[in-house]
Amino acid sequence: MPQRFFPLAQGRPKGLLSPVCALALAVPLMAQSVAQAPTGLWDGTIQSRAGEVHFSIELQQRPGGALQATLINASDRQPFSSAEWHDGALTLRMNYYDGTLMLHSIAPGSMEGEYSRLTSKGMVHIPVSLVPHQESKQGKPWSGPSLGGDWIFTWPSENGAEKTTRASFTQEKDTNGPDRVAVTGTIQPVSGDTGLLHGALLAAPEGKTHFHLSRFDGIHVMAIDGDFQPDGSLKGQEGGIKGLDNFTAVRASDAKTADPNALAETLTHVKDPQEPFRFSGLDASGKTVNQDSPEFKGKPLIVDIFGTWCPNCHDEAPVLEKLYQKYHNEGLQIVGLGYEYVDDVPRNLKQFAIYREKFGITFPLLLAGTTDEGQIAKTLPQLVGFGAFPTSIFIDRNGHVRQILAGFTGPSTGEKYQEVQQRMDELAREIVGR
Repeated sequence: MPQRFFPLAQGRPKGLLSPVCALALAVPLMAQSVAQAPTGLWDGTIQSRAGEVHFSIELQQRPGGALQATLINASDRQPFSSAEWHDGALTLRMNYYDGTLMLHSIAPGSMEGEYSRLTSKGMVHIPVSLVPHQESKQGKPWSGPSLGGDWIFTWPSENGAEKTTRASFTQEKDTNGPDRVAVTGTIQPVSGDTGLLHGALLAAPEGKTHFHLSRFDGIHVMAIDGDFQPDGSLKGQEGGIKGLDNFTAVRASDAKTADPNALAETLTHVKDPQEPFRFSGLDASGKTVNQDSPEFKGKPLIVDIFGTWCPNCHDEAPVLEKLYQKYHNEGLQIVGLGYEYVDDVPRNLKQFAIYREKFGITFPLLLAGTTDEGQIAKTLPQLVGFGAFPTSIFIDRNGHVRQILAGFTGPSTGEKYQEVQQRMDELAREIVGR
């Protein structure tokens, strides 16, 4: 998914409750002073162009005194690499995204700070606020419309054309506060899903029904905010720290409409399928490796185009490793071609090592280039229509491309996640000759 960062919009969408009422998770907060580690559950807020982005952070003290921190988006739990508390300052590192969240106590029971990480446009610094979690009050039964189910979102593009994207939402049965009900879901473009969005439907003035969902996971900083229309359709805006896009949405007419897994097989292809596929990159020692290297030549091969900054690549990595373990004895090779934000070989190889360790990757990872515009065309000129990280290229023993899968639908998509894994397994079996 494209990422958005920048000058902050102020304020909260009309009718939206404060973050302390927005989440249903509950862990008692320990009484504490500035000198004590702020253990417990905290509700976080980032201001986006489409309203507040909500998340939670759970801090636990492990035996021996070390802190452990977890980033929470509804049921999605994501560990921080490390957590440190010193003189009223909290530092949470997310090494696998090269990001750091630094906060300080401004009063008992509240913290302010910023999340910073390197991007292709340089360092970004995103203001963050934390307050102790408060359990939401139960309200009366929800009697408004449902956001649950499959939707087709339509987005205008810069050239005046429109694009469509599938989205799926689940609406809770119980209410989550007065005149509101909790909702989770994902938006699923062919380039990869957003991860688990979470928020609520709520009664708005003038009899309208408002919705607001968001996610912060170290890469995505996004919110969708809008209203039900009289005909049951949706209208609203999706925004991050920088960008803001309008959308409309209608319920999907059938299960295959805008199916991201079906579209994934048509987005990208090669100019000449009869021409052997070529690639190259630097391994961990700085040696240039290519398609003619002994470990790849004459072998069935999956070439995976990825970036350590890419959440969908993180979702796909364990699936690739599973395929490698399953079919490597039958000759299957997998190689990751990594494209990073900056042209800094030592830094990028360090991120590769972190990525490898996180997922227990045993197949080669090569540094192939940067995310700068034109880099894919320059380093992989045989590709036509490249538009997604990750992109997986299935190559037979003769070096010919059998199929290309663009993007990856991750765990938050439920059945779509199972479908893409099954399809990747089928393609792996084909190229090994089963």
